[in-house]
Amino acid sequence: MKYLSRILLLPFIFILLHTTVQADLPMLAPQLENEIDNNLSNQYGLSTEPLLDDDFSPAINAFWNKYAQVKTFESERGGTINTIHIKTGQANAIVISQGRNESVLKYKELAFDLNKQGYDIFLIDHRGQGFSSRLGGDAYRGHIEEFEDYVTDLSTFVNSLQLSTHYQSRFLLGHSMGGTINALYLEQQQHPFNAVAFFSPMFSINLGVMPDIVAKIITYISDLICSWFSDLACYAPGVGPYAITSFEDNILTSSEKRYHSAFNTFEVASETQLGGPSMRWINKSLFATEKAINNASLINIPLLVIQAGADTVVTETGQKAFFANSKKCVDNQFIRVENAKHELLLEQDKYRIPAINKALDFFQQSQQGKLSCIK
Repeated sequence: MKYLSRILLLPFIFILLHTTVQADLPMLAPQLENEIDNNLSNQYGLSTEPLLDDDFSPAINAFWNKYAQVKTFESERGGTINTIHIKTGQANAIVISQGRNESVLKYKELAFDLNKQGYDIFLIDHRGQGFSSRLGGDAYRGHIEEFEDYVTDLSTFVNSLQLSTHYQSRFLLGHSMGGTINALYLEQQQHPFNAVAFFSPMFSINLGVMPDIVAKIITYISDLICSWFSDLACYAPGVGPYAITSFEDNILTSSEKRYHSAFNTFEVASETQLGGPSMRWINKSLFATEKAINNASLINIPLLVIQAGADTVVTETGQKAFFANSKKCVDNQFIRVENAKHELLLEQDKYRIPAINKALDFFQQSQQGKLSCIK
């Protein structure tokens, strides 16, 4: 029965996971595209591809080995959560919330770059991935019981840092799924942050032609049927345990060096390997993205949304809807990086550098008191 249900659902979920959706371009797209194509300014001295190898670089690894301090905590939702603290005596701080199937090791280069700009860095492995406790019955199933568990863990982590006591300015940065988690956290919790940047945020998953309501019903029923016959979470059809994907077959980045650097971390630290998402993960994520969009007006700090123009993992529809609803701060910004793939933070220099420049500009404007919100 379990396998029959998965076979019947295969064509629907294949569409859900792999089809690209097109939508209208935001008004700011030409401005950033011109900057990328005609004026690749690296005013912050970010690391560049010629300095990288297939394991980041000796300088980045030396920085990480010296300053990345591992700390864990027991979640009130169950399990152990892994975090990294990089404290070099900076006046400001950035908390980074990662995407699905990521570990803190992927963010070595970004932490290296941001620390050089005057920020202590704090990272969290979300439950079910990285070095944190696994869910779903084995080590490889990308699973979640409730999406709000991510938010609870992030809140516990941030509260433990006492950022307002130790730092002049505090910023939140999220990629993909981390963007959804950050949005829900900011909408629901009192927090210490001055501004937030969303990179390729997951505010709508690429469903192809399938309506959200249909995907919600399919994933709910499939998860329910699987729970009747097995204690293991049910993989979405077409995905399974961890498997290596070649650079040529990847849909995440066009930077070969950064692709190998990031995915080599799974080979070096095999305990961070993760497979595909479960049906329940997809179902809970669909409802979470909808909630984040509907409550975007509750976010009371300036926000920056950076969209990847060639993203086939998430769609711009949700990103634009989220931004349209986030009306509390008059200096909110929406930027599109034309032709960039989903992993903006692992992309080629011509995409990555302008995207990070925009975030650093945004944070700097906040520190200078140039960003305002409607009271």
